Amino acid sequence: MTKRKKTVGEEAVKRLANPDTKQGIIDTEREANKEYLSEIQKCIDAHVSWDDPYYVVVHYKKEQLLENVIRRYFLARQSLPTPQWDQDVWRYDPKSGNLEYLWSLPDENTAKWMAGNPQDIHPEQHQLLHFVLDFLDKKLYRFYHTKYHKGDSPCEDLSQSPYADVCAKAAQDCLNAKLEEESQQSPKLIT
Repeated sequence: MTKRKKTVGEEAVKRLANPDTKQGIIDTEREANKEYLSEIQKCIDAHVSWDDPYYVVVHYKKEQLLENVIRRYFLARQSLPTPQWDQDVWRYDPKSGNLEYLWSLPDENTAKWMAGNPQDIHPEQHQLLHFVLDFLDKKLYRFYHTKYHKGDSPCEDLSQSPYADVCAKAAQDCLNAKLEEESQQSPKLIT
């Protein structure tokens, strides 16, 4: 009989009750990143029918009830995403098999602190600082749009994208799946 793996909630509650786990932030990040590229690969494998280059977007979401849990959502889309906080973006070309890292943006508070204190940024974080500054200067999206979509007019918002309907449906499907998952996990309050 295989041993049941603990759920994220069980582990988060345990760590909140006993915060002295001897595991630092760096160790936690390294552990979380062990599965990062395999999750990107799963996203690519789920879209093998797409022939043209597309984008793999990783969204980070802090759980409301478990303050020490951050979830990552790996999504594919055919249009260049608009940069947002808590986001990584990759470009995948199915014909060549090339996966190219484009940018990462941290949460808004971290980004604004970095922009206001560039002299305090560790050298390993200089690339992230560059992404943050380009995003705040509204240069990040334009650079990659110009690089990959020459001749196409840049989208000011999703409704102008040639893939607006596809993206809107995918976003609605994700929302519906999340709502369904939440309704099954949490007890319903009857009044």
